[in-house]
Amino acid sequence: MKWPQRLTSPPKVKQLAWAVHGQQVKQETYRLPDYWSLHFYEYRGQIDCGDQSYKLQPGAVSIVPPGMPITFHYEGPSEHLYCHFSIPQIDSKEASSSACLQNDTRLPQLKNLLSNAIPLKHNAPQRVDLRLWDVLLGIQDIFEHADSYPRHDRIIETATQIVMQEMAQPLTIPSLARRCQISHNQLIRILKEHTRESPSIWLRRLRTDRARELLTYSDLPIKVIASEVGYPDLQHFNKVIRQQFGRSPRTIRKTKEAL
Repeated sequence: MKWPQRLTSPPKVKQLAWAVHGQQVKQETYRLPDYWSLHFYEYRGQIDCGDQSYKLQPGAVSIVPPGMPITFHYEGPSEHLYCHFSIPQIDSKEASSSACLQNDTRLPQLKNLLSNAIPLKHNAPQRVDLRLWDVLLGIQDIFEHADSYPRHDRIIETATQIVMQEMAQPLTIPSLARRCQISHNQLIRILKEHTRESPSIWLRRLRTDRARELLTYSDLPIKVIASEVGYPDLQHFNKVIRQQFGRSPRTIRKTKEAL
């Protein structure tokens, strides 16, 4: 991909939304003369960008420069997150090629980062621009360092990010594996090889380390902290913390134990 020079200022978002296509037609062609197109796909199909064609699967992302026709081939109802944007310091007529990236465990987090910016469009458009900037730099980093970042490290990083962002929700190893685009057994093996911990111990460590951080550095009530790290049962939370650190949550808070 001929990506523009390293972005030194935020892009300008024209449109950001989820859309469902393929319900009435099997093929559509678009051409945006003045805007780049970024798509995160939730379906299997194909896109033709100029003289390039890309097979799509859930989790794929494509970037298409201004003026290039895009033909989407659908296999039924097809959902994607799309963003149309301009890059102020780049001439929109500059020759650039399209690109498609998939099978990278970092992409779901970038997609979520952008999707979560949709509610900000009307009240905080500048924050949406900054969010897209962060996503574009993340995608560019994947392209530039695809071979230098071991896949297992990416998987562990992605799983850890999911846990840290959704710690208050019920999380299971099978669901984490699916979101990392690997099997349950693969995730178990990778965690054991790289952390020397079983998945349950690894997950508990992330939860309890976060709990200790909140107990030490925040003034949140202990009951709230317990829920924040995924232990809504306060009695069970107290037991887990005592087993992990040899102290009760109340004692950790009183002594301001350092991390």
